[in-house]
Amino acid sequence: MADKIHIWLSEQNIEEKERERMKLNQTNLSGMADEELLAVILEKSVARELMAEYGSVQQMLWQASKQELETIKGIGVAKARKIQCIAEIAKRVYRMNNALPPVIKTPGDAFKRMEDMQFLAVEQFRVIYLNTKNGIIAEEVVAQGTINSTIVGGRELFRRAVRLLAASIILIHNHPSGDAQPSQEDIVITRKLVEAGKLLDIAILDHIIIGRGKFESLKEKGIL
Repeated sequence: MADKIHIWLSEQNIEEKERERMKLNQTNLSGMADEELLAVILEKSVARELMAEYGSVQQMLWQASKQELETIKGIGVAKARKIQCIAEIAKRVYRMNNALPPVIKTPGDAFKRMEDMQFLAVEQFRVIYLNTKNGIIAEEVVAQGTINSTIVGGRELFRRAVRLLAASIILIHNHPSGDAQPSQEDIVITRKLVEAGKLLDIAILDHIIIGRGKFESLKEKGIL
């Protein structure tokens, strides 16, 4: 009896996989939900757990660390590595399709270089260091905080600028809430850093705040 049940379950499993294969062949991939796409590569239960944890494929690709993935039910070391490889491929395609400007001419150029920040789960503060022609010398993460605050160290920020012989810098940070509007704290910190930069003859050209799919420029808003 047990053997018959086992055979029946196996047949049911084969039939289900065959139905899924036929459905996949007949489906427009662009119309598939995130969970359905992941289920093609991973098991259904794993895809469901990932969507429950991160909400979307984009969030997962930009946020998920190997350690975090390994703690999710149904994902071990091998699957975590597989997901990270998928994420790396996606990031490379993204960078290839979004040629990053080597010179910052507009706030939009700065946003384009740092667009990945919209997917971060915590607040992060970055700096773009520029030469006299606004060409990019370097980019750096200078602080990372909790979900709603970041501690920005002006001393380290300007020490790096002096070491690089930067003529000016652009400040960038994200709001994990998705709202790009500057807070009063953002404005106060920016103005303090602007004054500190004047003492060293290093101009702060702008402070870009990144939300979900959008950004705000403090320079364009007349705050700088």
